Amino acid sequence: MDIRQLECFVAVAEELHFRKAGERLGLSQSALSERISALEHELGARLFFRTTRQVSLTQAGSEFVQDAKRILAEIERSVSNVRHTAESDLRHIRVSGVDQAISMLLPRVLLGFRKTDPNVHVQVLEISSSEQHSQELIGHRTDVAFVRTPQEDDFITSELLHRQPVEVVLAETNPLSNSASLSASDIVDQPIVGYPKHARPILHEALWSGFRQIGAQPNIMCEIIDKSTLLQFVAHGLGIALAPSWVRNIAPPGVVFVPFEPCDNLIDLYVAFRKSGNSDTVKRFVDTVRATAV
Repeated sequence: MDIRQLECFVAVAEELHFRKAGERLGLSQSALSERISALEHELGARLFFRTTRQVSLTQAGSEFVQDAKRILAEIERSVSNVRHTAESDLRHIRVSGVDQAISMLLPRVLLGFRKTDPNVHVQVLEISSSEQHSQELIGHRTDVAFVRTPQEDDFITSELLHRQPVEVVLAETNPLSNSASLSASDIVDQPIVGYPKHARPILHEALWSGFRQIGAQPNIMCEIIDKSTLLQFVAHGLGIALAPSWVRNIAPPGVVFVPFEPCDNLIDLYVAFRKSGNSDTVKRFVDTVRATAV
């Protein structure tokens, strides 16, 4: 059974005339009759009573025509939805990313992107986990993702945009604020505003690995996910913290940044996207990201 057979059946059921139904469908009367016969054979039931003068539905045909119309309507609706979604995707981009990309890079990207694609709607989703970004890309729930770790598998690829050093954030009243640089041994006695491992694994590890090297544990007075809140805690003298250098851009007055040693503590930013199936709009967006992040 195929869609064309159902269309033929419905046309004959509505016209109750093979010639008129054939004209409606652009089929010869014999071709239409063959399709109806094939459908009846497949169903194992007669759908029409046919005489030289009249065509009428059997009881089975009368019941089947309602189902056939519903099936055809559902198919038409599904096809329309697919076409609408495909057309919408050309003018719609879903972007997910870590805080730095969303707050610092994305606004500049959008300014450049709107010069070529002013009518594209961009939906933004903030996610801190790189693993979750991968699942969103694979599931087609996002189109472009800004992540901290490289993403590479059968479906996703990523490109490094830049690297930034980790710095120690202190209140300007802290005696260590005038230091040229600070290591774990320099801050071993300081109360520290840290990050939960599940939310900020890279910064969490940067802190703990430094302390492991000197055989000590950091004095964590609390753990905070949001960097704006963390900066306020530091500004009020509740402790010091580690942060990537971009956080300077959102720091409140009274906060100082000092390089954290060793210098190989770096925070990466990657742009990730699907290897295939991207619209031209998404491709242009990624090109704008590359040009903006230089």
